[in-house]
Amino acid sequence: MRAVLWLNSNGPTADIQRSIISEADLIVGIDGGSDRAQRAGVQVDLILGDLDSTENSHEGVEKIQLGNQESSDLSKAIRYLYKKGYDQMDVIGIEGGCEGHQLGIWGSVVEAPDEVTMRLHSSQTVSYRVAPGCVDFLIDIEPGKDFSVFALEPCESVTLKGGRWSIEDEFFSLSTRGLHNVSESSLLRVSTDGNLIVVVHR
Repeated sequence: MRAVLWLNSNGPTADIQRSIISEADLIVGIDGGSDRAQRAGVQVDLILGDLDSTENSHEGVEKIQLGNQESSDLSKAIRYLYKKGYDQMDVIGIEGGCEGHQLGIWGSVVEAPDEVTMRLHSSQTVSYRVAPGCVDFLIDIEPGKDFSVFALEPCESVTLKGGRWSIEDEFFSLSTRGLHNVSESSLLRVSTDGNLIVVVHR
């Protein structure tokens, strides 16, 4: 099942939001993200988090307070939803904010269960999480599109096919090694033994 997780920051555009929401089984406001969704004309189905940043009442919407200050609201929500059977998650509201919050989003991606497929949406890009152990993870892409590949943790074996510059069973760590590639087919095929992010330009 697919859930949309709406964070308390900017983006993407209204058209992109509508497209993402149309595919969802559940729309979840992550704490103050529920207010952001409401201002965009979207009523969430569920609110998860510490519940310390939600200002609006959201009458009739279920609210579940997730404790534990050792991880972020996003990380806690991902684990909660996964236990409820949601293994596909689209994350919106990721643009702007301080660097700590930005890095925290990518930290949540690393902390997510390996079985969870994630897409993170901005107005300019879609970032695909490729989890450890994925073999031939497929990403639909138009030929000629720019994309980049980043390791969120050391990966001993990364393979990528479908780009102008292929990667074949190579070591990757967080660096500029995979910055700026160009697709040469309608599919990217990615395999990895660690957490990767493939950032595709819209």
